[in-house]
Amino acid sequence: MTYLGFLALFVVPPLAVAALLWRGVLRHGGWRPIAVLLGIVYATATPWDSAAVARGYWGFDPRRILGVHAFGLPVEELCFFGLQTLLTSIWVRQRLRSAP
Repeated sequence: MTYLGFLALFVVPPLAVAALLWRGVLRHGGWRPIAVLLGIVYATATPWDSAAVARGYWGFDPRRILGVHAFGLPVEELCFFGLQTLLTSIWVRQRLRSAP
């Protein structure tokens, strides 16, 4: 399975469902803390992951990625950071909103 296929199968559908079910959490500025969190995630995870790949701690099979890189990482990896953060953030915002 390609990395893009993994994202399309296991990350995008739950994110789409969560966004549809809990679209209210993004209204009235609810997206602002998520945007800040996305900034933090990218600012911290990208250099750390890039350094680990550059040092050979792990890598990505060229047959399973698109071959487009940014900051030394496949674009799929960068998408994973954002999609996972969005999915988790929407779920947490909903849980906090419905807490007693």
